[in-house]
Amino acid sequence: MYKAKNDEPKYWLLGINNGAFWREKSIVLVWYVNEEKIKKEMDGIVKTINNGVPAYELKYAVKVKNKMLRVKIDEK
Repeated sequence: MYKAKNDEPKYWLLGINNGAFWREKSIVLVWYVNEEKIKKEMDGIVKTINNGVPAYELKYAVKVKNKMLRVKIDEK
């Protein structure tokens, strides 16, 4: 991968399914500014699953925009 710059998110959350013919398919669901934010999100997801709740609303993701092969944090 690459080292994120100051205006780029440093972590992402992937969704994985087994719907692809040859292998699992992954897709980036959301991006995070730092490790603390993604850890909070993962803790929330695990707690929700453990409580038997079928859905979780993401709380800590950052908005992004694609710029020339890089993903930049959307400051708007």
